[in-house]
Amino acid sequence: MTMDVALFITVGVVAVAAAVMMLLSENAVHSALFLIINFMGVAFLYLMLDAPFLTMIQIAVYAGAIMVLFLFVIMLLGAEKLGEPTRQFRWLAPVSLALALAFLVITSIAIIQGRIDLQGPATQPPALRVVNALTDAGAVDVYLNGERVAPALPFGEATEYTVLPAAAVVAVDGAEADTGREYTLTINAAGTDTALMTSPLVLASRTDRQINAYTVVAHGTSSAPQASLVSDNLETTDNRAGRLTLFNAFERPVDLWNFRSETNPDDDVAVTTDLAPGSGVELAAIPENTDLRAWAFTEAGNKEAVLFRLNNPEVYRIRRDEAQLLVFAGEHIADGTEQGSIRPVALPVASRAAADFGGPHGAGELLFTRYMLPVQLLAVLLLVAMIGAIVLTHKETFQPRRRDVRRRVAQPLTTAISAQVGQDVLQPGEETPRLPPQEDEQPQPVGD
Repeated sequence: MTMDVALFITVGVVAVAAAVMMLLSENAVHSALFLIINFMGVAFLYLMLDAPFLTMIQIAVYAGAIMVLFLFVIMLLGAEKLGEPTRQFRWLAPVSLALALAFLVITSIAIIQGRIDLQGPATQPPALRVVNALTDAGAVDVYLNGERVAPALPFGEATEYTVLPAAAVVAVDGAEADTGREYTLTINAAGTDTALMTSPLVLASRTDRQINAYTVVAHGTSSAPQASLVSDNLETTDNRAGRLTLFNAFERPVDLWNFRSETNPDDDVAVTTDLAPGSGVELAAIPENTDLRAWAFTEAGNKEAVLFRLNNPEVYRIRRDEAQLLVFAGEHIADGTEQGSIRPVALPVASRAAADFGGPHGAGELLFTRYMLPVQLLAVLLLVAMIGAIVLTHKETFQPRRRDVRRRVAQPLTTAISAQVGQDVLQPGEETPRLPPQEDEQPQPVGD
């Protein structure tokens, strides 16, 4: 037995024992303390599963804030005081036991028949976008399988990702991917039926990625257009870092240099060299807010021949959790001549990286998008459960009926009047009058 298995069994036994003692304890405060021990055990199991964020939430929210609220309600209602148990709901215990057993049986059947340990990761369908880097075509219409996905796409712009159907899973190049599905990409001149390019595409869905994203870069000229497929890496980036992928849509090979010093050329660093036309390269993760103003595209093998500098920090910058595709292309400029001229330009296309599964960003996106309604329903259910617990533990106190207490005198009223007036107010032989007794009091004898 390994250390991890022994530790898992020990913590699991402690958590289950604490849960059982919570149910068997007659003192409400003791039950709450046993529940805290159970929460701590569950938090430790989360930590063993490499989920520190869930561990922190389990301790801070459940074992901390919620249990303080429970103890406050227990003390407020006086439920911590032991007394004679009142069996007002005799049906509650057998019904709860029956529901718990039914839930256990149904869950066991679902786990056994579901074969959870044999299920593989779900295949993500591919998503596709198109970047217009055609030198002299201007705005274009983009069609995918005959359906227009982007009308009048201008030069340097990209379409939104279009999610495509997935295919069967097979092994490709040592990684699990599907055989792909063939699509037909058609690019027309904007507002016309003139097809500038028709290219078949085969997209695969890799199961080792959260998002299977691809970008088609349409480059070249309108008379000789080309379509190059780039695999976008939108996986979670390192802490405070971003991704940068370079693609050369220019007519000749280029280099990318980081000119660190203007006085000492030996300090210059080649980011990538000899990037051929129609090819791309993904750089290592770059820290956010890296200064790119010293970066420049040059001709291959000649760093003195600078073609374009990334000297605009508002356009060219590295952001956290962002994957950026930087397309180096040529833009047609009308300079008064018949053919015009070609100006080098770098086209940034940025996308948000996928949030890490189980992390705070991923959990937040799921809670506030897909699971917003269930979370709200759960909140209402907890509110109803709290109100029901208060009603069940509330003890009614007996309030006696208010009695009409009249003033009693030490001597009869006639005697007091006679003492004041100096003579008897009753005739000889006449009986002293008395007030009639009330319904809720017994007649009291009075003395002289």
